[in-house]
Amino acid sequence: MGLTLIIINTVTLLFLPPLLFLAALPSLYRYIKRSRGTFHQRFYLPGADFISGGVWFQASSVGEVKLALVLAAELKDTGRPLYLFAMTPEGRALAKTSGAFTGVYYAPVDIFFITRSFMKKVAPALVVLIELQLWPNLIESASRHSKIALVNGRVSDRSFPKYKLIKALTRMMLEKIEVISARTKKDADRFIAMGADPARVSVTGNIKYDIVAGPSAARVSRKDYAVPEAALAISAGSTHRGEEEAVIDAVLPLGKDVYCIIAPRHIDRVREIERVFRRRKIPCSRFSRSGGFTPGSRFLLVDRIGLLDGIYGISDICFVGGSLVPHGGQNFVEAVRRKKAIVVGPHTGNFSEEFDILKDELFVVPDRASLAKAFRELASSKEMREKKAEAAFEKLDMLKGALRRNTVVIKDLLLNNI
Repeated sequence: MGLTLIIINTVTLLFLPPLLFLAALPSLYRYIKRSRGTFHQRFYLPGADFISGGVWFQASSVGEVKLALVLAAELKDTGRPLYLFAMTPEGRALAKTSGAFTGVYYAPVDIFFITRSFMKKVAPALVVLIELQLWPNLIESASRHSKIALVNGRVSDRSFPKYKLIKALTRMMLEKIEVISARTKKDADRFIAMGADPARVSVTGNIKYDIVAGPSAARVSRKDYAVPEAALAISAGSTHRGEEEAVIDAVLPLGKDVYCIIAPRHIDRVREIERVFRRRKIPCSRFSRSGGFTPGSRFLLVDRIGLLDGIYGISDICFVGGSLVPHGGQNFVEAVRRKKAIVVGPHTGNFSEEFDILKDELFVVPDRASLAKAFRELASSKEMREKKAEAAFEKLDMLKGALRRNTVVIKDLLLNNI
């Protein structure tokens, strides 16, 4: 362990816990509530027997887990055990239901004796960090016995200045990573500016462009949600607080033949959203209770994860959330893959690369009033919807290839680690 990390751990253990605990208490409470009694699993691994020499995937939430899923499918032929460690309950749940991994667990809290305990028990040959999973103690613990790769690497406009402020620590982490596969040249340049060895950084593209609809999502039909075939279906995916009411206001004037499916980013907000419907005296079905729209209801609230891809597939118009409020946006590539007309708000910084490529094919609205106008225009023109959707899909199709390139990187590291 380097001197820098020793100093950081000493300060962390002695001085910061009380202050950080108080500052993070509201967020911690929400996280533990979402974890449904499994938060303690971030401090120790259950007593399962692990097979050494496998691959440890480190992912944050649903988006990163989806990348790990397609990589895992490409690595099945290696015969090695594949373990997924997720930061969020939603990501962990998606990984468990997929059946793609030998084991699925919560990622350890980044305290040195905890990360060392996890690594010692799993004993992976390779640790694959998805996008920007830079945790100093995790990386230090992994580097003792394993090789480390960072794939689909991205450094957002928001993250870059923060990492530059702690460049000594960032450099120490990046020096322990054998390969950094960046999505774009801009990302690669930022990793180098943060302290990565240029010889270890390459541009391999964005794996998200290679993901296709899974077989279960492709089989979803309107009958599965009780949506009439002749109706216009609007989906609002990965919505955040404040966006659901904007969607309701935009959908209501469109008439009784328009059906709207709302899938919030965090399903623990479902009761909160239900209260909005009750307060406004608007009928709303809930998926876990009815399995789809009930008579007299034009809104369906989805309270299960892993369904959004299929929901986009049966929609005519897709609003992608996190973009009408200052969150930075959620991933709209899924809707592009399903050849759907897509509406987003002005906040898309989390997906700036994708937005720059596809902005001419998206319907970008500056505020909630404009959302209603966009829905009206798209609802009235099937030709407009199909033209924009097809153009976006064709652009996306030309960007494929990153999955193959990253798979080669990972397999080379595994072969050289024997």
